[in-house]
Amino acid sequence: MAFMSSIVAQTFHRPKFGQRCFQLGNPIAADAYESDLVSVDSPDEYGFMINQLQWQDPQHRRWYTSAHQQSPDYWINEGDGTSLVNMENAFLPEQDPTFNKDYLAYSFSNKLNRWGFEKVKGDELLLFICEVPVATLRYMVVDDRTYQYGVDIDNPEKIPRGPYFIKQPHDVVFDLSKKTITNDVSLSCLAGGYPTPTYNWFKEDYENDRLVAKQIDPLSDRRYTLSGGTIEDRGTYHCKASNKFGTIVSESVQLSFGYIGEFNLKRSPENGNQNWGKTVYCDPPQHFPGVKYYWARDYFPNFVEEDKRVFVSFDGALYFSALEHIDKGNYSCNVQSKVSDKGRNGPFFTLNVNPHCKY
Repeated sequence: MAFMSSIVAQTFHRPKFGQRCFQLGNPIAADAYESDLVSVDSPDEYGFMINQLQWQDPQHRRWYTSAHQQSPDYWINEGDGTSLVNMENAFLPEQDPTFNKDYLAYSFSNKLNRWGFEKVKGDELLLFICEVPVATLRYMVVDDRTYQYGVDIDNPEKIPRGPYFIKQPHDVVFDLSKKTITNDVSLSCLAGGYPTPTYNWFKEDYENDRLVAKQIDPLSDRRYTLSGGTIEDRGTYHCKASNKFGTIVSESVQLSFGYIGEFNLKRSPENGNQNWGKTVYCDPPQHFPGVKYYWARDYFPNFVEEDKRVFVSFDGALYFSALEHIDKGNYSCNVQSKVSDKGRNGPFFTLNVNPHCKY
């Protein structure tokens, strides 16, 4: 055939008629999968394809079939060798000379407001309707097209597309103990897209019980530094990335202050009975966010060894399943922030073990 290759239309499924399936788009590996251009040989199949085009092609493009004119008004489907019989009403009225127009394509007539057959030369860039036997359908390769399809650009990074996030901002805790070293903290977001997106940061706040996002202007407030997708300050923020194809908004993130207060300077002794269980609470200072607990005995950093009888709970309490005389000593609870290397050492206090009357 003299049919030209073409742009392909994305379809959502392959409609079935009889023992054949159809796809609107490119020929489906015709030699390998026994597919060919659609052969329309009855008014029922003609109407079936019209319904599919009305649903899948609102743009009203033109679609090749396998029909070829062997002699005046005698058409043969080259796909399966059948002929078009009693289908005169399927042809659209001819508006141009039909010389050398020996092929048929589905076309939409705006004047008549309907689909029909149009005679074409066969050398035009049109779309295809392909058919394949149901028995070979499982061998078909699904052609999943991305946003790159149909764009004649060698560098994939320069394919025009709207922004998309590569890196979302995330919550950050500012360690107040390091304030003397550095007094700033950074949030960042990273977006792809072409043209390269531009960034805007917004600080969220409530005004009259309504959440308001105020755009940050580094030129009017020296506390802020905006460089690409990075902002330096503290608060609750979100990021916007934009190019001419659209705008995306990041998740809202919180910048908070991390701190650990001071332990009480003194602590009363603890008492327990031999062979009885005992819980010694840490009584940690105020802190944010969470801390890790370490118990020391007699001196720091002589940490208590945990086993089945002695262990430290999630909330920092020191548990003895059964006190023994060797547990008597001086203890201290120590905490360390989960977001930094800073911590606090608690005061040492005495744990007394009262002997059992029978021992």
